[in-house]
Amino acid sequence: MRSGAWSSRPGSAYDADSGVDAFALTPAQRLLLEALDRRGVRFVVVGMGAALLEGAPVATQDLDLWIEQAGDERVRLAATDVGGFWISGFGMQPPAFGGEGLERIEVVLTVHGLEPFAAEYDRSVEREVDGLRVRVLPLDRVIASKRALNRAKDIAQLPALEATLLARRG
Repeated sequence: MRSGAWSSRPGSAYDADSGVDAFALTPAQRLLLEALDRRGVRFVVVGMGAALLEGAPVATQDLDLWIEQAGDERVRLAATDVGGFWISGFGMQPPAFGGEGLERIEVVLTVHGLEPFAAEYDRSVEREVDGLRVRVLPLDRVIASKRALNRAKDIAQLPALEATLLARRG
């Protein structure tokens, strides 16, 4: 599924031990996540990418990363390591990665309705994506964030997210 949108495969099931194989990274995204990890940058996959990795039957066009410290020089170095670049943000412009294959990575500085990064990082779970272990916001926290945002597109996703959470717990 390297075409730009990620989604759960029909009939695929959540399996916390084996990871979710329906989520594919582009080669550039994989290299960036590896470089961030190698450089010791703490980040968590959030948003619908996290929901998908937690087994929800949803689709997303981008990969949302919550980076602990966007001003950390190691973030810029990781981007450079993979042939990309890092714009630390200014004014109303949020920070962003740039370069071939990195255009669908969205950087978030805060996640509405949740605690600060350190607390949510401690709650995050490790999942395997294309053989790479990444920290992911748990589904119940994704739901809390979507509720807090209260945007129409987030409210529309809640039934699928809540049904997935209920199925996992039941």
